[in-house]
Amino acid sequence: MVYSGAIKISRDIPVEEHQDFKIILENKTYHYNPMDYILYRSPEILFLYKPPFMHTERHTPEDDLCISDIVVYESYDYKLISRLDYETDGILAAVNKKIRIEQTFKRYRAWVNGYLNNEIIFDKKIDASKKRKVSILDEKGDNVLIIKPVDHIKNYTLIEVEINYAHRHQIRAATSYLGFPIVGDKLYGKAENIRLMLQCFYTQVNNYELHLDLVKPDVSITIPLQL
Repeated sequence: MVYSGAIKISRDIPVEEHQDFKIILENKTYHYNPMDYILYRSPEILFLYKPPFMHTERHTPEDDLCISDIVVYESYDYKLISRLDYETDGILAAVNKKIRIEQTFKRYRAWVNGYLNNEIIFDKKIDASKKRKVSILDEKGDNVLIIKPVDHIKNYTLIEVEINYAHRHQIRAATSYLGFPIVGDKLYGKAENIRLMLQCFYTQVNNYELHLDLVKPDVSITIPLQL
């Protein structure tokens, strides 16, 4: 928190050139059970589970426990190499800082609006120059999505998406562009569900891989409540 005298200063209040001010930082202590987040650990790699409604990295000093906090608490040798949106759950990977990353591969699942009955290979380029929302460009990109339907309920489709690495919002923007926005996507679709129904259930980094066990109730994606 930032104070000037007894007045709290927000980020939007200008500070005069010769004005004195003092920064007071309060270090929070977080208590957590490693078993709730750590899926696999070795000296080379750390696989973690990020639940929905948890940040991958800290946005403000007031944020609650983030996955990046856990990575630091476990060892300074690790660094995060993947991120998930706030409402998305699934596998995140951190690697030893000395490890060279040769290959990555991911699989996601999502409930989307609409009845998709054929596989789609999506290779359009993503424009992520705007901070809040990315755009799809009418030109070929370098990171192909393979989108496969695996189940249907009424006018909803459960899809699996294969991708080497994920650009910011790439899956969300692509499915919306194709006319199948992800259920609960407030930015690229409709806010008809309590959360964004997107999950990273498989991650491969070099020779390490992990598949998320769907038996765990708080991990599995559920059908929208109104169904």
